Amino acid sequence: MTNSGYLALAITVTNFFYSFAAYNNRGFQVSDVKQEYNDSEYVAARIVTCIVSVLLCVVFVFGIGFTAIQIKIILCYMLFRAGEAFIDVLHGIDQKSWRMDYIGVSLVVRGILMLASFIILGWFFELLPAIIGMTVITFIICLLYDLPKTKKLVRYGAYSGKQIFSLLKRCFPLMLVILISTIIVSYTRFSIERIYGVEALGVYSPVTAPTLIVQISVSLLFAPLANLFADSLKTVNKKRFVQIFAVATAIIAGITFVVALGTYFLGEWGLNILYRNPEITFYAYLLPGAAVVAGLTGSLWYMNLVFSVVRDIKGLFFCNLAGVIICFITVDMFLNRYGLAGANHAMITSQGIVVLCLFIRLFWVINKKQGLFTTQRLASES
Repeated sequence: MTNSGYLALAITVTNFFYSFAAYNNRGFQVSDVKQEYNDSEYVAARIVTCIVSVLLCVVFVFGIGFTAIQIKIILCYMLFRAGEAFIDVLHGIDQKSWRMDYIGVSLVVRGILMLASFIILGWFFELLPAIIGMTVITFIICLLYDLPKTKKLVRYGAYSGKQIFSLLKRCFPLMLVILISTIIVSYTRFSIERIYGVEALGVYSPVTAPTLIVQISVSLLFAPLANLFADSLKTVNKKRFVQIFAVATAIIAGITFVVALGTYFLGEWGLNILYRNPEITFYAYLLPGAAVVAGLTGSLWYMNLVFSVVRDIKGLFFCNLAGVIICFITVDMFLNRYGLAGANHAMITSQGIVVLCLFIRLFWVINKKQGLFTTQRLASES
């Protein structure tokens, strides 16, 4: 297996366990305007989920029968993802205090240093040292920057096992939602390996990787909207809520369209510059579809944030579950008929259905859910 195949495998496997580590409660944390849980309880709960996720990953990789090198790469990558999950809860505290500058500096510095270490160590050594370098940098930045900055903002309070358990129990459906949404991408990639072999997965992953800029852009640009949505609910301003949602949705669609169009005309040229490998550039036709997949993935992340704010976890769960069922039914058909492009078709179909269902559900929530936008609700919280 090539290094790209090993990396693709590590990313695919750890996605499941990262979902448990991060617990998908960033939106819940930021929109907790009534302070049902204090910052200490959010941090303590995240430490618990990070430790448990790593232990679950250890059990999985040894139980599934991976080779020694695969186990080392997967576990090191899992430690890296656990570090990211812990930093995420600190960023939730920063965001709630409107200190997005702290988050921005952390992301930029960490991104530059991780990219540099990955390239240098990967070039002179192998994939494993490159991943170890990323992991070490993540924890160093957390200790030297994120923790000291966030400590200035923390609202310390007494916490108990009962409160931590209550928080974990209440956000458990949110964790299931992100786990389910991850299944669509992960199962499709597993199906590539199952039908066409691990080398095909090693091709698909690096070819489509550049389109992740869409997904990353959405998560970075629209994270502050959790504060705005929560404020709209608090002030019972339905018009402002809808306007923010509509503008953000249009921007996401625009970014996706521009990237998909750009990859259609410039994809082969870009891959040639990035990889300098004719075998990779041959698959440039996958890029426009992958850009749409990344855009839909970003849209699902955004909708997850909105539904967390309005506390409609049940609707979020069942809409995502519908997408997973569609993926299971269609993925083999698409892959067998369209080759690697079938992976894009399967994910676009599944995620597209989820997004459509969520739009319909949100329309009902905003207009019909009792107590969401009412003056009685405002009076009761005054």
